[in-house]
Amino acid sequence: MKITIHQPNLMPWMPFFEKIAQADIFVILGQCDFEKNNFQNRFKYRDQWNTLSVESARKKIVDKQYTNIQHDWDKMKKRIDHRPLRIFDHCISNSVFQTNVGIIKLCCKLLKIDTHIVVDQPTTKTSTERLIEICQTHSCTTYLSGPSGRNYLDLDRFAFNGIEVEFFEAKNKTHTLDQPAIINIQTG
Repeated sequence: MKITIHQPNLMPWMPFFEKIAQADIFVILGQCDFEKNNFQNRFKYRDQWNTLSVESARKKIVDKQYTNIQHDWDKMKKRIDHRPLRIFDHCISNSVFQTNVGIIKLCCKLLKIDTHIVVDQPTTKTSTERLIEICQTHSCTTYLSGPSGRNYLDLDRFAFNGIEVEFFEAKNKTHTLDQPAIINIQTG
């Protein structure tokens, strides 16, 4: 069984979903700190950042709240003027985690990705040990990492625990971070 693990980004780009499609299980990390100035509450489209405002308190993603969600969402839809963005209206809530997970699941459905999606559980483990724990919890023998994992994973710890590590490489190299997957999804 192959597993991949990632934080719930707001509007992930296409390689995010390519990686999910290559795994049997996708674990969404909500029990980790929200990363300011990352992709959990914003995305780029045509060199312009689109952001949903969040509370300033330091919290785990699962506890983080959007502060002006309807105003920000409506403004974003108007600015982008891209019809498919409206299909996510029912995913939008004050919860960063619930909103982003809803968007990810809907994108997976539209892309016909049938990978089993689960959320992580609270733990005291961090870094490589946390990833190993998640792999073991789901009886997975292969962990599919993003390419940057080469810079921080302790591959010896994975091997010691009988878990093979593969590094994802996007099939379609033309996608950029300025191109959320929704732009590529045909909704009819």
